[in-house]
Amino acid sequence: MNNLAYTSHKIEVIGPKVEEKIREELGAPAPLPYQVEDGNAGEMSAGKFFSDIAGGLLGGKADVLFNLHFDLTHPRPTHLQVSMNRQGVGSHAGVLLYSTWLSKPVAGEVWLEDPKTFGKSKFKGDPAASERLNANGDLIKRANNFARTESQSGGLNLKIKRLCKIMPQQNGTMLLIATLPRPTKMGFSAAVDAAEFFDIASMIEATL
Repeated sequence: MNNLAYTSHKIEVIGPKVEEKIREELGAPAPLPYQVEDGNAGEMSAGKFFSDIAGGLLGGKADVLFNLHFDLTHPRPTHLQVSMNRQGVGSHAGVLLYSTWLSKPVAGEVWLEDPKTFGKSKFKGDPAASERLNANGDLIKRANNFARTESQSGGLNLKIKRLCKIMPQQNGTMLLIATLPRPTKMGFSAAVDAAEFFDIASMIEATL
């Protein structure tokens, strides 16, 4: 089983295992290409934007070995960054940062509130967009569950700041959601929930 925690620091060992996990979840018929960005150098210009965001969610606490950048094409063009953190002589997956472009415009930024002790968080920001999104109860539930701020990976408790934003950009509307691996099978396996991200993105697009 693959729980996204490995007894290695080597990209040639870790990369194929992470790719296999994502490919299995999506039911992709062929291996998924990916790029590697060193955790310290940050030389990839395309990936630096996402890496800086992921680092901010951790408050600089994690020792990132490297980031894996996947440009998924089906069922919609989506970028997924998987941050692999050092854990002694091994490693584990940390922040999973998803982004995609939406076909619907928004007048201003919209974000999901921080987790609440009681009840579900709501969308804030642009009034018109927030009102439409908050009226969709199923979307609120699924967005809250997907944008996890606490989880476990490699026997460690992981915590990040919540990030679930819809942002107007020069070339369109970007949806950006950070989450953490979800333990399955009593922790012997884990999920990145890529299919759930696609569903949430489609729901947001339709609701807007």
